[in-house]
Amino acid sequence: MNRRTIIIVSTGGLLLILFAIGIALLSGRKITLALPVTRHDVAMTSAARTPRQDAAAAASSDKPSAVTGLWVRPPAKLTARHSQRSGYAWILRQLGASEQLLDRLGAGDAVAVLKELKAQAQRGDPTAINVLGQIAGQQCHLGRADEVLDGYEASQLTNAQALPSTDREWFNTALREDIAFDKQMNMACNQVIDQDQVHSWVAARAAQGDAASLWLMSNSADNMMDQQKRLRDAAVAGFAEAQFELAWAIIGGQQGAAGTGADAINAGQLLRESADQLPRSESELAICEYSGCIDITPDVDSAITHAREAAQRGVIDAMIAIAPHLSQSQIDPDEVSAWGLVEASLEQQGCAGYTGISLQWMKSVTSRLNSPTITSNAETLANQYWQEYGAQMLRNSGCET
Repeated sequence: MNRRTIIIVSTGGLLLILFAIGIALLSGRKITLALPVTRHDVAMTSAARTPRQDAAAAASSDKPSAVTGLWVRPPAKLTARHSQRSGYAWILRQLGASEQLLDRLGAGDAVAVLKELKAQAQRGDPTAINVLGQIAGQQCHLGRADEVLDGYEASQLTNAQALPSTDREWFNTALREDIAFDKQMNMACNQVIDQDQVHSWVAARAAQGDAASLWLMSNSADNMMDQQKRLRDAAVAGFAEAQFELAWAIIGGQQGAAGTGADAINAGQLLRESADQLPRSESELAICEYSGCIDITPDVDSAITHAREAAQRGVIDAMIAIAPHLSQSQIDPDEVSAWGLVEASLEQQGCAGYTGISLQWMKSVTSRLNSPTITSNAETLANQYWQEYGAQMLRNSGCET
C-alpha cells in the first residue's frame, strides 16, 4: 500500500524508548468497533452520564451532534475514504497538490488523475512532475501487487468471522474498500506510468535546484552518501519533509548525515524551521526537549508546550511519550488520557496515519476508546479538545480540506 514509512533510530536509553513510541508518519490510522458498555458506564446513573453515553444517544437521534465526531464509529466506506485521502495528503500537499486532486485520488479516480498529471509534466509543470514522481516512486514502484493484496484480504476476512455480525460487516466493508482502492492504483500505474520517464523529469528538476525534486531524488539514491547529500540540499532549500527526515537521521546518529565543517547542519534548527508546516516536527522537537538530543538542550517546560501544541494540531505522539515520565504537577494525567482518546478517535476515522485496515488495528482502537480505567473527567476533556481542535486536526491529517 502507499503511505509513509518512517524508520525510527535512537541513541540509547530513554531516547530509544521515546523514539520507538514517537512519530511514524504519524503514523497508524484506522477503524473501530461499535462502542461496548464498560464497567465505568455500568456504574453511571441517568443523572451522571458520560460523554460516551451522550454520544450513543446522539447517534440514535435525528439531530447531528459534534460529540458523535469523537465517539461514534463512522460508516466503513467513509473511514476507508479518509484513510486513502490522508494517505496521500501528508506528502502530496507538500509537493503542491491541490485539494481537488486529493479528493479525486481518494475517490479512486486514479487513471484520469495520472493521465492529467502526465500531460502537465510533459509540458514541464513542476508541481505535476513532483506529484507524479512521488506516486510513481512510492505507490507504483513499492505498492503491493494484486496477488499479495488478495492474500491479505482473504486472511483478514477469515479471521474476522469471529467478530459479532455488525462489527464483522463493518470491517469487511472497510477492508474491501481499502483493497479495491489499492488495486485501482495498481491498474492506473500499469496503464499510465513509465518509471524511467518520470524519473528523468524529476532528475531534471533536481538538477535545477528544485527542493521537492531533490527530496524525491534522495529516495532513489544508489548509496547512503548520495542520499544524504540530496537530502541536505533539499533541507537547505527549505523543503519541510527533507528537514524533518534529515533531523531524524542526525538525531539518530546516522554517520555523515549532518555534513561536515562550516556546512554542518543543526538538527534542532531543522525541526524548528519545519515545525510550522509539519506538526510531527513539533512533536519530535518536544521529545528531544524532554530527553535531550544532538543539537537540542533539555527544557521540560518547552517540551510540554510543544507536545501540547502538536497534539492540538493532531500529532499526539510526544504527549503520549513524555507524559508518563512527568509529575502530576507538571501535567494532569486526565489530560494525557484525554489526548489518548482523541488519538484513538482520529484512528477510528481513518485520520491518524496509515498502517492498513486490519483486525489488530481495529481491536487496538476499540480497546483504547473503551478502557474501563478512563475517568469521566478525561472523557469530558477529550470532548472539549475535539470541539476546540477537531476541525484543525482533520484538516492537518488530510481527511478534510
